[in-house]
Amino acid sequence: MADNRLDTQIEKLTQAIKLTQKLRASVTKVFTDLSDGFQAPKGDEKALLNKLQKSLTAVNDNLGDLEKLAPNIHSTTNIPPLLLNSVGLLGLDPATDKSGITTQLHHTHKWTNKVHKLGDYTAQFLGTNQLKRTNQGPAGQAKRLRRPEPTIHRIPENINIQQLVASVDRAYADMSVSLIRPMGNSTVLQITLAKTLKAVIVLRGLLIEYVSIKAYSEDFLTDDGRPDIWSKSKYQVFNKVTDLVTAGTIHFYHPQLPDASLKSFLIWLNNYKTLFSAPCSKCGKYLQGFLPPIWRDTRSSQPLHDGCRQ
Repeated sequence: MADNRLDTQIEKLTQAIKLTQKLRASVTKVFTDLSDGFQAPKGDEKALLNKLQKSLTAVNDNLGDLEKLAPNIHSTTNIPPLLLNSVGLLGLDPATDKSGITTQLHHTHKWTNKVHKLGDYTAQFLGTNQLKRTNQGPAGQAKRLRRPEPTIHRIPENINIQQLVASVDRAYADMSVSLIRPMGNSTVLQITLAKTLKAVIVLRGLLIEYVSIKAYSEDFLTDDGRPDIWSKSKYQVFNKVTDLVTAGTIHFYHPQLPDASLKSFLIWLNNYKTLFSAPCSKCGKYLQGFLPPIWRDTRSSQPLHDGCRQ
């Protein structure tokens, strides 16, 4: 009985494919005649209209035949492909289709295979990286516990961060840089770049820890007037710029020369003053995916769309 039902469905699908091809051919003929023109005596507009009417009638008839056949064809979108053995017969039972057991079995089978595959990869990786543990005496443990105190979060004594910020502020008229310490020793730079954007940079010593960028019309304050450096911008373009600038901080990371890396980063950030006025240096367009060139090359400082830089 299942074979007869399957044969009937195949016949209906074959008929539907033929009707679809017939409908496509009639529609193509209509547009071809409209684009190339009808062959009729000059001035005989009725003949042209009659030919067009016949073509449209043929399209309507073919569409009607296809619509009549469509309700008799059962949906096969929920039947997973390449089902083996008796599992494929479950999709032919209407009651089983309603329960969705066929789809669940298929997904479970794929998930199980994926777990086995990942388990094999993990076993191979751990097999090549065996941990070797040796017993150490008290002297060895004491030596291992004595670690130097981290100094990367401290500002070197020979560097005055206020003078560094002031020098950058004086060097670029379109960039306003101010320094605040809302949480004691933590240093936060507030930057206003032309009338394009505002940014805050949280420093750990002189190393950049966090960057957030918002529109020029937004601020970094809560409703009660306290500093709020963690909230995101309500505009997608500035959230994208935040992600890319955060990625750009890795290029300027230099623990041995933290003052030079911070100054270089601020100089690079100054190039975003042309965020909405400079076209992409690669494609020459202002917008791509409704976004301006949101990336500045770390070497040439040329504006690039996110898609053009890849």
